[in-house]
Amino acid sequence: MNSTIKTRQITRGAMVCAIYGVMLLVNQQFALALEESMSWLFAFPILIYAAQNPVAIAGVCALAMALESCLFGGFTTWFYSWTSILIGLCYGIGVYKRWSNGLKLGVTFVLSCVSYGLIFAVWAGIFGLDLQEDFAWIQRWLPFVDWRVFVGAVVFLLSLLQTVCIHLLAVMVCIRMKIWIPPIRKVAQIRPRRWIGFVTIVLLALFSMSQSMVKYSSEIQDIVMMATFIDLCVLDYYGIVYMMDRCIRYNKRSLTFFAILGGFVPGLNLIWIVLGELDCLIGLRKDRGK
Repeated sequence: MNSTIKTRQITRGAMVCAIYGVMLLVNQQFALALEESMSWLFAFPILIYAAQNPVAIAGVCALAMALESCLFGGFTTWFYSWTSILIGLCYGIGVYKRWSNGLKLGVTFVLSCVSYGLIFAVWAGIFGLDLQEDFAWIQRWLPFVDWRVFVGAVVFLLSLLQTVCIHLLAVMVCIRMKIWIPPIRKVAQIRPRRWIGFVTIVLLALFSMSQSMVKYSSEIQDIVMMATFIDLCVLDYYGIVYMMDRCIRYNKRSLTFFAILGGFVPGLNLIWIVLGELDCLIGLRKDRGK
C-alpha cells in the first residue's frame, strides 16, 4: 500500500515538473512575456502539488523545478521562477497543513514584498528596470513624494496585487480539484474597524502638518507618508466591500465587477476611500442585519 502511494506521488511529481517545463518553454518562445507580466503563474504547479502531498515530498519536487529552471531560462527567469516556486510551495504547505486564509495571505504577501524589494533594490540594474523616469513624472504632480516612498508604494501595491491573484486563483483551483480549503468570508461578514477610521484622521493630520506647519526629518516624513498610503489602501478595500455589499443587497450582482474596478481607478477611487472611511466611523452597513 505504501509503495503504491509513493509511486503515485512520484508520478504526480513528474507530471508537475513536466507542466512547469512547458511553462518555461512557452515563456522562452514568447520573449519572456510570461515572467514579465504574470510571473506568479509559475507558483501554481508546485502549489497544487504541495497542497496534496507531505512537506518533504513537495520540497523535493520544488527543488527539481528550481533545477529545471536552469535548463530552460536565463538569469532573470531563474529569479522570477525561484521566488514564485518558494511562494507556491509555502502556500501549498499552508493548504496541506490547513492554515487559515489570513496566515496564507500574510506569508504570501511577505514573500512577495521580499521578491519585489530585491528586484528594485538589488537587481534593478541587471534587469534593466528604471523607475526614475516614472518617478520624475509623478513628482511633477506630487512634489512632496520622496523616492523611497515611491519605491515602497510600488513594492506594496505589486505585492498586494500578486497576493490577491494567487489567493483567489488558488481557491478556485482547489475547489475545482476538491482540495479542502477554508471558505472565503462573505461580503456581509467583513466588518469595518472603527479604530482604522480614527487612525486615518490622525495620519492625515500628521501628513498635513508635515507639509505645512511642522517640518519633520526626512525619515519621519517618509514613515508618515508611507503609513498614510497603506491606510488609504485599507480604506479603499473597505470602500470596495461597501460597494459590493450594495450590489448584492439590491440584486445587482452583475455590477460587482465595476464595484471592484472602481477601487483601482486613480481619482475615482477617492470616492471608494471616502466611503470606506465613513463605513469605519459611522457604520454605513449597520443595517445589514435587517
